[in-house]
Amino acid sequence: MNFGIKPVVLAFCVLCAGCLPAQQRAADRQQSAADKLIAEGHYLRAQPLVQEALGRNPKDVHSLAQESILRWAFYQENEFLAEAQKVAAAADNSAEAHAQLANALGEKLASGSTGMMARMSAARGFRKEAERTLELNPGNADALQDMAEFYWHAPKFVGGDKEKARQMVEQLMRVDSVRAYALRAEFAADATDTSARKSAVEAIWQQAVSARPDSYRARTGLAESYLAEGGDKLRLAEMEAKKAVALNASRIGGYRLLADVYATEGRWSDLDAVLRQSRSQVPDDLSPMYEAAQSILVTNAARQLGRAETYLRDYLQQPTEGQEPTLGAAHWRLGLVLEKEGKKSDAVRELQTAVNMDPSLDGAKKDLKRLR
Repeated sequence: MNFGIKPVVLAFCVLCAGCLPAQQRAADRQQSAADKLIAEGHYLRAQPLVQEALGRNPKDVHSLAQESILRWAFYQENEFLAEAQKVAAAADNSAEAHAQLANALGEKLASGSTGMMARMSAARGFRKEAERTLELNPGNADALQDMAEFYWHAPKFVGGDKEKARQMVEQLMRVDSVRAYALRAEFAADATDTSARKSAVEAIWQQAVSARPDSYRARTGLAESYLAEGGDKLRLAEMEAKKAVALNASRIGGYRLLADVYATEGRWSDLDAVLRQSRSQVPDDLSPMYEAAQSILVTNAARQLGRAETYLRDYLQQPTEGQEPTLGAAHWRLGLVLEKEGKKSDAVRELQTAVNMDPSLDGAKKDLKRLR
């Protein structure tokens, strides 16, 4: 099963600012700032705000939920679930708390390391938490998405039902249309006919952009669908990615897509320019460099391997942003680049580092064994 896990970001009740003490108003603004950072993928920036909020009030439900999101963002699956369980236990009547626990259990379901018995237990808990969320708040977008994905991906014997999945998507459409279109695209991507699948996904994202032309996610989703098709569609991917950047220059997704397009097409001066722009606007997320290096590897651009090596070494110089490739993954890719450059001993060293940092990288283990 493939459960998409999303950060839960709730809107707070709007109170008369003059009725709140100045300290409380400042705390609320800080929480709101952390919500925005998390929603836009700036997890590193959100961390100190969340920790400061918990320092003021260790039992604050929303801050605890934010902390669990950060655990998820940095691939701390066990801690993510533990934090979400703590939040739900502390606030049984909070839709936010139960939605977050459903997300965490969905992550456990999606993990390849979860055994069958644990998966069955997680599935039961997942449904219970998602249904409890919708009982408390029938319009909770996370729970609607969670249940749609459960019905779509789960086997029939544990409750899977594709028609129910479609019904949940229609409910979500009334709450968050872009997220609903994203789900439709995800479900369409399950089609076995490759050509039909790609055209269906593209059409769905075109509908999303038509409905919400001001949506960053809709623009990047359409760009991703064009990028997946390749060929002449790469220019359309470039156009949509540029529109996303114009909507919000402080988010990384548009730059990452542009880096992929330019590296794939061998437009090196354009690639240099967009990487400079990205680093200037979002200095704490170097994933466009990683993406460009990966594209160079995939397209076997032999003359640009030195460029890919430089990008990966730069990527390794600072902490990685949440939900971006880990340092272990970067060492793995660097090892593959060095192998292509004929630097076998250096490649082996990087692959060993990757495996030491993240023993779950089975591909890196296979490459290491192959080179030894």
